[in-house]
Amino acid sequence: MNKVQEKIFELAIPYLQKGVVKDFVTHTKGVIKSMELLLKKEKGDARLLIPAAILHDTGFSKVPVKYQKTKDRKLKVKGMELHLFYAPDVINQVLPQVGFNSRDVRRICEIVISHKFKRPRDLDKQLLIDADNLSDVFKEQFYMDARSYKQKPIDLLEYRVKTNRFYTKTAQDIFEREVNKRRKEIK
Repeated sequence: MNKVQEKIFELAIPYLQKGVVKDFVTHTKGVIKSMELLLKKEKGDARLLIPAAILHDTGFSKVPVKYQKTKDRKLKVKGMELHLFYAPDVINQVLPQVGFNSRDVRRICEIVISHKFKRPRDLDKQLLIDADNLSDVFKEQFYMDARSYKQKPIDLLEYRVKTNRFYTKTAQDIFEREVNKRRKEIK
């Protein structure tokens, strides 16, 4: 990350820490790592995508705990929808502090609100979805998620293999490599 991106991350941390389902700071680090890996091979606007990766879950800071911690599927979906609804508020607070113009802020908001419940055709939006899904199998986040969700690592790994889908071959290849690493660790 460059200095501006580091500042965005620093400004995002208080928002990320308010999410209660899991450690969103660790998750966000994984999404940033995923995005950086994807951008080495995929065409995408890093100037916008790294900030989108940093800020994509900051909307959870305003989602009531009852929606984040519920076992009820409908309420959980409502919480996911709310985190997308609130994300632009946070993005509009953070990005102007580091010099982003209103056009770029709007574009980053569009990318972020498309990372759940959508099937975008736009590559930048696809890359954020891929980065978010890919981060699920990086070592630190994977074991943190297993603890947070109170799941056996092998069960969580099989769930990720079954549910995580990708738009890019690059993301799929990295995912498969990381899944194989987790399988060896679990055995």
